[in-house]
Amino acid sequence: MEQHGTALPNAGRQFELDFAKFIAIVCMILVHCYDYSSLYLSSMAAHVTSSWGLLIEFLGAQPAAPVFMFCMGVGLVYTRHNTAGEFARRGVKLLVTGYLLNLYRTLFVTGGGLAGALGTHEVLPMVAAFALCVDILPFAGLAFLFFALMKRLNVSHALASLVVLALLLLASVLPTVGDGKAWYSYLAGLLWYQNDFTSFPLMQWLPFPMAGVICGTRLKAATDKGRFYWRMLAVGVAAFAVTTLLACYRGDDLTTFFTSRYFDMNLLRWTWSLGIVLMLLPIYYFLVKDLAEGWLTQLATFCSRNINKIYLWQWILITPVSLLALALFPIDSYWKLALEVALVFAACIFIVTALSKKKPARH
Repeated sequence: MEQHGTALPNAGRQFELDFAKFIAIVCMILVHCYDYSSLYLSSMAAHVTSSWGLLIEFLGAQPAAPVFMFCMGVGLVYTRHNTAGEFARRGVKLLVTGYLLNLYRTLFVTGGGLAGALGTHEVLPMVAAFALCVDILPFAGLAFLFFALMKRLNVSHALASLVVLALLLLASVLPTVGDGKAWYSYLAGLLWYQNDFTSFPLMQWLPFPMAGVICGTRLKAATDKGRFYWRMLAVGVAAFAVTTLLACYRGDDLTTFFTSRYFDMNLLRWTWSLGIVLMLLPIYYFLVKDLAEGWLTQLATFCSRNINKIYLWQWILITPVSLLALALFPIDSYWKLALEVALVFAACIFIVTALSKKKPARH
């Protein structure tokens, strides 16, 4: 978020949101390393997930992508680059970046197929899945394009929220295209869920940044941040409690809300996840509001400012590292996983810092 020279009480950078994005990217690296580890593959083969595995899956869910998307919505309120054209240009850039990252990961899958690591019948479906998968960057690109359109049409937040809610409800009744396996199903997956490789379809995940836009507007004008976050916490607790009770009444397994059914958002799962987000942000605020300037504040702010770059680099590193680990040094214990996560995170910080220093100063 950018600093603004306005009279609004909270127009400047809000550190609790930087801290939230810092936690989100660490959780993303954790779950991505886990998902490509021997630990995860063995648990899937045995159809049993340990308590530690469930904890990692949870940390890689609600505290990660939903928080990131919510903060992205807040950032739309705070950024100086807030015209429809600037939103649209950023959206296109994120889309292109997302598919270039897909291409990079596809090269490793293709290499594995050519080397015989995959059966011949598995290569083409996996190539299509990795090349066309709907990761968080394509989603973010489409989200920026959506908000660019809303801004161009001068749509109010209230009306935009109704549109977003309608899209979420519509997505739950739309059919799977091509059994969710054809290459064109991934194009439909940009909008609604097809399979786990269409992880963040626009219609089902757009409510998170929309909620962030509404929250950011109110946060910016809040005269008492403490009271603002206490109210947010109350709303989060209420949303989480009501949806948890409803899910239990329906007989739903709550663990599926952050594992097998996590990407396929519907109104119940979204409200449950949003409740957690609205509880986490006040907790972060009260934890860090009196934090003195130091290495943690500097690290969190750095990660927040460079979260897209760190996200890219963690995939650039995890993709080859995980393949090498499977062959040479299987990540088959949690201490090895923790070591891998620490090394990938540290490498990302080092690389982004080094590349930032090489850029010429702007005058």
